[in-house]
Amino acid sequence: MLITGIKSRPVYDQLRPMAGGLRHVLASQGSGGVAILRLLSEMTEAQRQATTVLYSTESFSGQNHIGALRDFAVDELCQFDSNQALLQALNELLSNAYMGTRLYLSGSESFIGTAMQVANAFDLNSDEVLRENSGTLVRRVWCVHCDTYTENVTQRLFKCPGCGVDLIVRDHYSRRLAAFQAVKADGEVPGELPQAEELDT
Repeated sequence: MLITGIKSRPVYDQLRPMAGGLRHVLASQGSGGVAILRLLSEMTEAQRQATTVLYSTESFSGQNHIGALRDFAVDELCQFDSNQALLQALNELLSNAYMGTRLYLSGSESFIGTAMQVANAFDLNSDEVLRENSGTLVRRVWCVHCDTYTENVTQRLFKCPGCGVDLIVRDHYSRRLAAFQAVKADGEVPGELPQAEELDT
């Protein structure tokens, strides 16, 4: 019933200062602050002076690194209460970016995926963006039946909050949607649901 073995989860980087960067934009949330702190410690003073840090305190893990981030002398540090507010600021920042801008993303897989949707709208090349997953690999899931997104899914079988259908989470990750796809769990045999299990996170 369930097609398994489709492993399309993105492969992540380890953040490091990118050569040739004239401007550095660091966007992170929650546990991703650890990677940003490490990156800032590896940057030269000149690189930090050309750095904007966007940090959201919204976090599935409950981690908050804003205090430690304030210890670094960067050009600009912006704090946000929600990931959505950060993404809006990132969109505005990239709309005014120029050649030589380097983007660094860290946080949950869901955060990185949605931040990459913003970056892709501005045609940033793969050598201009680094992404480091920090924390859990809980899944952002998209219901193919009602177009509802659900954050932080940990179970293979769950009920869609949008349409109420029992869904099964596939292993297919869509970069375009920044989410794993979920389909009706008993689509082939009505009433026959697969065994519930923890996702391979």
